[in-house]
Amino acid sequence: MNMKKIILFLITITTLGSCSTDKLTETPDSQFEGAWVLSEKSMLDGIEIEISKDKQGNFHGLITKLNDNKYVQLFMNVGDKFVAGIKRKSNFEFEISEKKIAAPLFSQYGQSTTLKSSAQFESLDKIKLSENGYYTRIK
Repeated sequence: MNMKKIILFLITITTLGSCSTDKLTETPDSQFEGAWVLSEKSMLDGIEIEISKDKQGNFHGLITKLNDNKYVQLFMNVGDKFVAGIKRKSNFEFEISEKKIAAPLFSQYGQSTTLKSSAQFESLDKIKLSENGYYTRIK
């Protein structure tokens, strides 16, 4: 009986010891600050944004370059707010609120003007979004 407990204890310790601790450490939210380009987001591919933190500690992302999509050209402008906010959900997961294309039109009909996506850093220079797509840091 005692031998079974010892073996079970050793297997548990070995399994836990070999687990990655990357997700246990807190990802600093300051990693969001900087210039990013959107990719794998259909109509939004190639849009460049600058994410910064205001005096109250809230994140905002302004459009610095548009792509050639006709709807993007029609409903968005350089300098518009694209990232409305970023909130921490866990040590490594965040929620990003993005402004929808044609947000003023949606608001006229009482619809939501933002899209919320879960986000995780794949690396220092790449953010993976749950709603398809990536933010890749511009160097």
